[in-house]
Order: sequence, then structure tokens, then C-alpha cells
Amino acid sequence: MAINRYRQLITPQRTMQSMPGIVISKRDTDKFVIYNSDKMRLDTIAGDVYGDDLYNWLILLANPEYPLEFDIPNNTVIRVPFPINDVVTEYEQKVVSLKNK
Repeated sequence: MAINRYRQLITPQRTMQSMPGIVISKRDTDKFVIYNSDKMRLDTIAGDVYGDDLYNWLILLANPEYPLEFDIPNNTVIRVPFPINDVVTEYEQKVVSLKNK
């Protein structure tokens, strides 16, 4: 489950850290979806593409021009980074890199 993988976002004092501003790189294997808020949500897209609806936040990181799902206009082509294992590895490496700065 995705939640367990990112426990480092909670400090030992049990306070929540903010998500770092990370952008997911473009890949030739990325998928593209025409977004329609009347018919879909990012969690359902993540569930369809990744088999896990908890990865919806990765879709937002791949589309940084939209800070929130509600900012995405209808009929916008959004990028869904793929494959998930590569995307998660990239994210984790970028988090570690930010922590080491």
C-alpha cells in the first residue's frame, strides 16, 4: 500500500512534514488522459492505470501547472507517469536528494 512507503513524511515527533515540491520527469511510456471532472477523478485514474488509487498525487506531481485536482480544466490532457515502479523510484530518489541538501 502506498501510504506505508512514505512514512518518512511523518517525523519521530509525530508531526507531519509538507510534501516537497518535486516534479516527475517525462517518459516515453507515460500515458495521457483527457480529463473531465464530471466523469472522472485522479484517484480513479490512478486506480485504472496503476491498480492503486492512492497514487493520485503522483499524477499531480507530473502536472505541476495544476496544484490541486480542482484546478484542472475540463478537456485538459493530463500526463499519467508510467510505469509506476520507475515513478516511485524517481520520487524516492528526489526526496532523499532534497533531504541531503
